[in-house]
Amino acid sequence: MNRRSIAFLLASMLSFSVLLSAAWAASTEEELKKLETDRAAAAVKGDVATLEKQTADDYTFINLYGQMSDKSQMVNAFKTGQTKLTSDEVSDMKVRVYGNTAVITGKVDVAGTMAGKDTKAQLMFTRVYVKKSGQWQSVAFQQTRVSNP
Repeated sequence: MNRRSIAFLLASMLSFSVLLSAAWAASTEEELKKLETDRAAAAVKGDVATLEKQTADDYTFINLYGQMSDKSQMVNAFKTGQTKLTSDEVSDMKVRVYGNTAVITGKVDVAGTMAGKDTKAQLMFTRVYVKKSGQWQSVAFQQTRVSNP
């Protein structure tokens, strides 16, 4: 093989690698957006099994009232009715992936009972996922109420 052929082959391999990497990133981003949308649907259904599966044991949640809870407290709130959502519409998601960690920010229109209080609000959120044993799990979630100017 001459130098031109080798250079062309290396350039082709590099281009393919870049395209493959971009496709993987887009696929991961879509997977995480779907996971977040599915999680919102599970919250409305009160599907505790799905929420437990998608939540890491060391999970931390800070709700729109500034109250912090862990996984067992979050799950128990759904089981006891302290949290009962009638609507949880996620939008404007932005996903950033850093290896086995991902950060999702976005907006959510939520209605129902949260922390025992009737709630209807538009919120901004940040959720952090970590990929453990091939599965993405939420490790942290923070909500902030959108204020009306």
